[in-house]
Amino acid sequence: MKVNLILLFLSLVLYTSGAHAHTFTGMVGFYDGLSHPVLGMDHFLAMVSVGIVSAQIGGRAIWTIPATFVLMMIIGGTIGMLIEVFFFDLEESAFIVVEYGIVFSVILLGLAIAIEKKIATNIIMIFICIFGMCHGLAHGMEMPWAVNPILFALGFASGTATLHLFGVGIGSLAIKTKFSSIVLRIVGFGCALFGISLLI
Repeated sequence: MKVNLILLFLSLVLYTSGAHAHTFTGMVGFYDGLSHPVLGMDHFLAMVSVGIVSAQIGGRAIWTIPATFVLMMIIGGTIGMLIEVFFFDLEESAFIVVEYGIVFSVILLGLAIAIEKKIATNIIMIFICIFGMCHGLAHGMEMPWAVNPILFALGFASGTATLHLFGVGIGSLAIKTKFSSIVLRIVGFGCALFGISLLI
């Protein structure tokens, strides 16, 4: 069962098509927001990694880390929407910064999985806040293009929370045996390498 979940995660990482998350067309409402974190490989890996890292740390972190990420993402989404609507001139430069933030979230969260609990929880929380803000800004700058921005926001928050839970499930099962824990750490390195390839 544990090995099957890890193999499923690996297959999603290796065989998912390219990122399609950052599009400004066809956004209607809840479904588009729900699918938004899943369709972009950068978003997908970061969201699942948040859940895995929280499971590796254990204790209260299992819910505080994902909850903090979602909260900061909603705040970032609100700021991103305001940038898109009222400060359109800043959008291009803001989007470049946000994209780098998203790429670094994939790299650093992947490394956090790979080194397994060797980073202080407080430092992890700081990065979770920053990364949540970056992902939220990316979603938020696309929100005004949706027919129903509120449903779109509810959709991407729900999609993100679901991917966090998926990651918590993978992490919780994988840390139970030495073999699956090693496989998970290799997956973490794979995520980090994928993020580095995005930079290149």
